[in-house]
Amino acid sequence: MSKKDDTKPHRGRIQAQGINLEKSVNWTQDTPLTFAKGKDLITDLKEQLTKTELKIRKDAFAKLEKFVEEHSETGLCGPLLGKTGRFSVKNTQKERVELEIYAGLAFQKEKTKKD
Repeated sequence: MSKKDDTKPHRGRIQAQGINLEKSVNWTQDTPLTFAKGKDLITDLKEQLTKTELKIRKDAFAKLEKFVEEHSETGLCGPLLGKTGRFSVKNTQKERVELEIYAGLAFQKEKTKKD
């Protein structure tokens, strides 16, 4: 990220990693990343992967999606996320999906006005 990007209060990255893989999607913005936009970023990352890469990480992506859903009422704050944002693939040494929130708030569902 550039110096200019580091001034934004809400920043992070979702990545798929492995022995021969490192693909990611980033966000850097003035407002918190919404749950809906965050889900779109997860989809964007999945679309960068081959069928085989995605199949290997299917369960890791499912765990990530469940994790962000479970925290969508309050959102996720960074950088306190730590290792809880790492979703490893069983029976492999390096294959995984990671969520890194460098600063700010992410994956919070937008509040709707009640009449």
